[in-house]
Amino acid sequence: MSKDNKNSNLDSFQAWCHRWGRVGTVIALAYMIALPFIVLGVYGCLPTIGQVFNIATLGILLIYIPVGFSEAITYTPILGSASYLTFITGNIMNLKVPCAVNAMNLTKKEPNTPEGEAIAAVSVAVCSIMTVLMLALAALFSTWISPVFELPAVKTASNYLIPALFGSMTLGLFGTTSSGKKVVKNGVMGMIPVLLIVSVLALVVRITSGGSLFGAVGFLIIFMLPVAILSSRIMWKKGFIKVIDKDTTQQ
Repeated sequence: MSKDNKNSNLDSFQAWCHRWGRVGTVIALAYMIALPFIVLGVYGCLPTIGQVFNIATLGILLIYIPVGFSEAITYTPILGSASYLTFITGNIMNLKVPCAVNAMNLTKKEPNTPEGEAIAAVSVAVCSIMTVLMLALAALFSTWISPVFELPAVKTASNYLIPALFGSMTLGLFGTTSSGKKVVKNGVMGMIPVLLIVSVLALVVRITSGGSLFGAVGFLIIFMLPVAILSSRIMWKKGFIKVIDKDTTQQ
């Protein structure tokens, strides 16, 4: 099959994004891998293979490899060709995906369309630039702003930042949500079995070993994806979840 036939079902913009997205990903990976070795080589402290790949390293890999794999299969259908820039720049779940989804909603563009992927790519790029800019300003003025973070009121408020962030993201799951030209009512019902299973597992692990599920987060995400899909389909068949045309709700 020729290259043209492979990309015949893609818009020219999407084909361009996929082509240069792969190139950019390879360059970014080479840069991320090479930079630590260059720094270590300059200072003459290159570690041995045994020092790099040990029990502690394997424990970290067991956490982050499943997380990375699960994020790739979860977020790529939403982001499309904008996934390359998203995964290169990072902060996917807490910054890039909410920004891209909100941008597509504001512009009334659908995922998996050239327009939607263009909007997602621009929003991710702007979000990345703003993140770097804010970090640069924070580093530049760290001497002046560091006393502010030591104030008791600021310390108390900072404890609520992460719950507030994920709380606002979770709030969007309740009630009526849109997916392309369709409106999904009571879509959160499909997540109830997932929440129950995770709660039971967390309770069992807590009682039996006194540990946590942090090390199994990636495996849980991969395992829970089909559970969420199957439970949502069953509840859709039973009428608990309804999918209707968006135009019908606006009449």
